[in-house]
Amino acid sequence: KQWYQRRVHGNKVNGSAVKNGNLNALHTRDWKVNASVVAKNTFNPIRNILETMTITPCPSKKMISLSIGDPTVFKNLNPAVEVVEAMHKSLDSGIHNGYGPSTGFLEPRQAVADHVSVPGGEVTADDVILCSGCSCALDIAISTLADEGQNILVPRPGFPLYTTLSAGLGIETREYNLLPNQDWEVDLDHMESLIDENTAAIIVNSPSNPCGSVFSIPHLKQILAIAEAYKVPIIADEIYDNFVFPGQTYVPIASLTTTVPVLSCGGLTKRFLVPG
Repeated sequence: KQWYQRRVHGNKVNGSAVKNGNLNALHTRDWKVNASVVAKNTFNPIRNILETMTITPCPSKKMISLSIGDPTVFKNLNPAVEVVEAMHKSLDSGIHNGYGPSTGFLEPRQAVADHVSVPGGEVTADDVILCSGCSCALDIAISTLADEGQNILVPRPGFPLYTTLSAGLGIETREYNLLPNQDWEVDLDHMESLIDENTAAIIVNSPSNPCGSVFSIPHLKQILAIAEAYKVPIIADEIYDNFVFPGQTYVPIASLTTTVPVLSCGGLTKRFLVPG
C-alpha cells in the first residue's frame, strides 16, 4: 500500500520538507483541468455540421442526407451475406478474439496484399498495416511522415479530415487547387509553388472525394514528377478505389513509380459496405 499512498507527516510529504503554507494551498486550490493543445486544435467540420444542425424536412418527402459517406445508413445498401457470415465464423472460432500483432494478423495482411497488388505495384504482407478504418490509416501516415512545424499538401476541394488530423499535431496543411474546367485535375503549377524545405508529404486523392474525378495515368505521372523533383513522399488516399463509371479506369499511383515513396490508404468501408 505504501507504494500507492501519498503519506503526509507533519510538514513533510514523502520525506521531503514542504512549508505548511504551500501544503495548505495545495489542499485548498480549486479544480482547473485544462484541455490539451492537441484537443483545442482538433476540429472536424463535417462532424460539427452533422451533429449540431437542426432541420425540419418536408413532411411529405423522405429526407436523404448527403453529409456523411455511410453507405448503410438508409438500409438500401447492406453488407454481402458472405461478409456477415465470415464475421460470425471468425467470432465463433475464438481464435482471433484476443490481442493481435500491432500491424495485424498475418493472414488478413496477406489477403490485403493480394487484393491491392497490381503489376508494377506489388506488395507483400510485410508492406501492410491493418488500421481501424481508412481515417486511422491517414492519421498514422500523416503522423509518421510529418513533424510539428512541417507542412503537407492537400487538395482543394478536398476531404477536411486531412486538416483535422494535422492541426492537432501542429502540422500545417497547404491546399493546392483542383481545376473544375479540367475534370478537377491538379493545378500542377500551384502545387509546385507550395513546396518548401518543410514539406513532408503530398496527399493525392483519386478517385476524388468530393469531386468524383479519376486521375489519368499521364496526370498521375505529372504529380509523381513533382514529388520526384523535390523528393517529397506521397500519401495516396484511395478509399474509393475502383469506384468509377464506365470508360474510366482507376490506377494506383504507386504502380507508376519505383522511386517515389507512396503510403497508400484504403479500406473496406465503401466497397464492402462495412463502415465503422
